[in-house]
Amino acid sequence: MLVVVILVQAIYWLAIDRPIFRGAPSKEPALVDVSDVAVARLTTPSFAEAAGARYSPVTLPWTYCCDTALFAVQMTFNIDQVPADGLGIYPNMQADNFMLALNGSPIIVRGRMEPGNGSFHGQVRTLSHMPSGLLKTGANKLTFITLRDGFPYTDVFEPKIAEYSVLEHYVARRLFLASDFYLLTGGLLSLLGLIAIIMMFRSDDWRFAAWLSLFCLGFVANAGYYLWLDPPFDGWGRMLVFFAISHLIPAAMLCFIDSWTGRPVRWLQPITMAIYMCVMVVIAYYIYFVPMPNGFDIPVMIWIWHLGISAVAVAVRLIWHFATSAEDRLLESALMTVIAAALMMDAALNWFPELELLEDNVGNSAVFLLLAMNATFLFRNFRLFQSQGALNMMLQEKVTLREAELAEAALREQALVREQAHDEERRRIMRDLHDGLGSQLMTMMLSARMGEADPPKIAEGLQGVIDEMRLMVDSMDSVGDSLEAAFATFRARIEPRIVAAGFNFQWQQPAAINAPNMGPRDVLQIFRILQEAVTNAIKHSGGSDIMVEISTNADAAIIIMVNDNGCGVVGGVDSDNTASGDAGGGVGRGLSNMRDRARAVGAEYAIYSILGKGTRVTISLPRPA
Repeated sequence: MLVVVILVQAIYWLAIDRPIFRGAPSKEPALVDVSDVAVARLTTPSFAEAAGARYSPVTLPWTYCCDTALFAVQMTFNIDQVPADGLGIYPNMQADNFMLALNGSPIIVRGRMEPGNGSFHGQVRTLSHMPSGLLKTGANKLTFITLRDGFPYTDVFEPKIAEYSVLEHYVARRLFLASDFYLLTGGLLSLLGLIAIIMMFRSDDWRFAAWLSLFCLGFVANAGYYLWLDPPFDGWGRMLVFFAISHLIPAAMLCFIDSWTGRPVRWLQPITMAIYMCVMVVIAYYIYFVPMPNGFDIPVMIWIWHLGISAVAVAVRLIWHFATSAEDRLLESALMTVIAAALMMDAALNWFPELELLEDNVGNSAVFLLLAMNATFLFRNFRLFQSQGALNMMLQEKVTLREAELAEAALREQALVREQAHDEERRRIMRDLHDGLGSQLMTMMLSARMGEADPPKIAEGLQGVIDEMRLMVDSMDSVGDSLEAAFATFRARIEPRIVAAGFNFQWQQPAAINAPNMGPRDVLQIFRILQEAVTNAIKHSGGSDIMVEISTNADAAIIIMVNDNGCGVVGGVDSDNTASGDAGGGVGRGLSNMRDRARAVGAEYAIYSILGKGTRVTISLPRPA
């Protein structure tokens, strides 16, 4: 017995826990330091209000307690030059939700920020991209808007800022454990819990299966707590759910182990669950009726006591069982000792934080240990399912044949989907080469052959070719992680060209816009429409001013307008893009391209023109459903 216990303990802690959860982190990259940190309290979650708020300087880490609060936190960082791929930022704070703007342009806006009706997207650790179009050499300003509604403490630590690819590699493990691991754990333990429920009706030892299913439910609920970021209750309700789950896991573990011994201690299981219910009543009272921070701090102390007592009870129950009973379930016994050791380590961490033990050992080990426990239990009790053996043998051949057919069909379908995707991408690239680069290069070649190669026109044509090449490169990646980032990138690219062409340029955009969530391809289509509209204005308007205006109204999420004060189009252009005149050669294909691109993303597109007064191109993006 002792040899098996030591072997299983070593396998888990050295071969599973250490490489997956405790592996040595990669070398920390060269981080960009922040300075000039200041905080202001807000009444609404608005970057416009944050821009005019009165700030007080603070040092990081910064903590606030205890009421529901909206804060704007500003900080500055300096860079000598703007990286071509931008920077990555790993926000480091404890808040229910937050928004982030870089140099006045929002780059993180998720969920709801209204006090009393906020979501909890700030609980998820994320790595965000700060595009080069929003960065500038020298000082750059970060503006966080934080919401804390329920848990009393707002904690802000220094964010990690570095080159995006380097920072992505550095935080990959913690991002996996903070999100994907919960999803994996919840899914696997949901299936295990379902198997345990079935075992309740097939096994003579139904109590063991019942406690196993409740134990799994606790971990599934814990995973759901961190993944369900928009629950139908407020922060106080979410606190109560947190404590209910946190207390359920050690209570269910004690009952599970007591039932597994085969000789449960009389009244231990009902007393354990009665204590759990009483503890939750006390915690609910403190959360809803005692002012913060005591309304939170005392439930935390209750949880620490309950966790410690449960850990001791689990250890004593196992030791008593091994001391008084001959146990031949060696592997199951060893797995039980690992579960108990994980609980003891979590309890010791809360009682003695100065020991600096690693946390969440029970949560990390649950999926591995319970799967192994269930496998050994099913193997040991396989005779319980032998009544289905005859039927299984009759159906096995047909099932195997059908599975092979389905697997082959799935492989064919996957290959077809991949081939279709590749064909579509090839056609898109060929179309862009033919309509864009090919057309412009052919025009310049014919001009050169005919001896009409005017250097300014050749330069303008080459600039157009360069722009098309940039867009083709962007189409294989992205012009931004969001529509706001794409606007910033477009402005950074097009403004120098407009000014170099001798036009006055204006850009009007509100501080915060309700941009719909669009994929990279759709964002690129909007980017191309804007480029086509501005290019037409430069080439054909003959005016002196070009203005890009971004706004919202009650009917559309975003309205984008490109205006010039040029000659206009003879006869005007209606909303179907049917030109009854011409402002210069070459606009027809451009108008058709803009119309097709707008339709591709579900946007409304119109162009209005008055002879001698200019042209306006309008794109209306619909509100998200």
